[in-house]
Amino acid sequence: MNGGSTEPSSPPDVLLMIQEGLPNEIEVEARTHLERPELNLVVVRQPGGPYAGIELFLPSAIAIFVAAGFFNGMLQEAGKDAYLALKNAAVALWKRSTGLKIASIGTSGKVSASRRYSLAYSITGQVSSGLNFKFVVETEVNLLDIEAGVAAFIQLVDDLHHDRISEENIKALMTYRPVGGTVLVTFDAEHRMIVPVNAFEARG
Repeated sequence: MNGGSTEPSSPPDVLLMIQEGLPNEIEVEARTHLERPELNLVVVRQPGGPYAGIELFLPSAIAIFVAAGFFNGMLQEAGKDAYLALKNAAVALWKRSTGLKIASIGTSGKVSASRRYSLAYSITGQVSSGLNFKFVVETEVNLLDIEAGVAAFIQLVDDLHHDRISEENIKALMTYRPVGGTVLVTFDAEHRMIVPVNAFEARG
């Protein structure tokens, strides 16, 4: 298991990026759930910006990146234990993010005064070397919907890795053009499913 801000000797299974200046308890929370011999967890501190780009594609204050190797290796070998560890860590980190006050970190004209989606938290699942799915959450969301959304997102990425999703449904998820190889999705609490997000219309 590798930690800290140095470059890992092997690709991480899970990369946790925390904005500089945020409490150390965030990293402690992640390690409580994810620190285990078979899991390569790497934690890095990232500067808070400003960054040029579209708001929802910019780094979140707490960002979880789950590499393809997790879905193709550890999740298959460790099964339910690995799944629960990731889910519990993701939900716990969302709880840590709820009290954070995050200022817009994009360039002028590309951020908004009001937001539908949080800048404090996101999960990204790597589907291939050139394609990632990024799960963003609404600013007004409850714990039960977060738990369901995280579970649905992890299942979605695992299903994508193992060809368990129809071509029609994949096209529906990619309704909006990916930016930098990243597809934005969220959890539709009403219909209990993962749906695509249009970053260009998600500011209000």
